[in-house]
Amino acid sequence: MNKISLVDTAYLLLRERMVLGELMPGTLLSENELAEEYQMSRTPVRHAIARLESEGYVTSLKNRGVLVKEVSSKEFLDLIEQIQSMLFYCFEIMKDPKREIRLNLESLAAHVEAQRIAEQMDDYPLYTKHHFLLMREIVESLGNGVMLSTFDSFRDKLCMYAIVRFKQTPHIKHYSAIGINRDTLQALSSHDYGAAQAVVLSLSRISRERMLATGRF
Repeated sequence: MNKISLVDTAYLLLRERMVLGELMPGTLLSENELAEEYQMSRTPVRHAIARLESEGYVTSLKNRGVLVKEVSSKEFLDLIEQIQSMLFYCFEIMKDPKREIRLNLESLAAHVEAQRIAEQMDDYPLYTKHHFLLMREIVESLGNGVMLSTFDSFRDKLCMYAIVRFKQTPHIKHYSAIGINRDTLQALSSHDYGAAQAVVLSLSRISRERMLATGRF
C-alpha cells in the first residue's frame, strides 16, 4: 500500500467516525494513538488530519492534540438553505417540458422506505443517510456535475450535525424528515413541481423549529 492510499485510508476512517458521531465534537485525538490504531506511521495520519482541518472537521491545538469540531447551528442552517435553493431550482427546471429530466421515482420511493425501516430499527445514521441520498438523486437528475459536486462537498457536514444532535438529545422526538421526503415524492409523482417547491421551502423553517425544541440554536 503506497503513501497516498494510506493518507486516504486514514482520512476516510476518521471522517466516517466523525460523521457517524463515533468521535463526538470536543474529542481530543492523538497522532500517535491514531497511527497505532490504524497500524501506520504518523506521516499519513498527519496529512489526513491536515485535510480534515482544511474542511473544518478538526482543529490542531498546540501541544494538546487535535480537537474534533462541532458543526455550528449557523453553518447547519446556511447549508440547509443551500440545499433548499438547489432543490427549488431543480423543480423549477423540471417545469420546462423541453428539458429531459430523468428522475427515478422508484429509487426515491426506495429511499423513503429505507427511512421507514431505519426508524423502526432506531438506526438514525442509516435514516439520515437515505434522507440526503434522496435529495442527492434529485440534484443528480439535472446532469449538472458542478452542482452535484457542491452538494457532495457539504452533505457529510449535514449528516454529522443531525447524528450528533440525535445522540445529544435522546429525550427529543426525532425522525421527522421522512414526512418532508414523502410529501416531496408525492408531489413529484403527480408532476406538481410547484407543490414540491413549497415542500422544500419549509426545510429551513422546520430546521429552526427543531433547533429551538432541542435548545441548540
